[in-house]
Amino acid sequence: MKKDIHPQYNSGTEVVCICWHTFTVNSAVAWPIKVESCPNCHPTYTGKEQKVVVKWRMEKFLEKQKRMEEAAKKAA
Repeated sequence: MKKDIHPQYNSGTEVVCICWHTFTVNSAVAWPIKVESCPNCHPTYTGKEQKVVVKWRMEKFLEKQKRMEEAAKKAA
């Protein structure tokens, strides 16, 4: 096995979110990591997720599926 080809393992890399929440992780980078969302502010983890958008997308998908089925019946 070749020596000195693997990155150095750091056990205390600091992660900083845009909400100023900080925590440490194990990483191969030595400098602080900046992220846009963390478990403290991400909508999925906080329970503030907007269900309306998901419902709208599902309705749009079902309408498209219905149109495709009707077109397949007309073609047959």
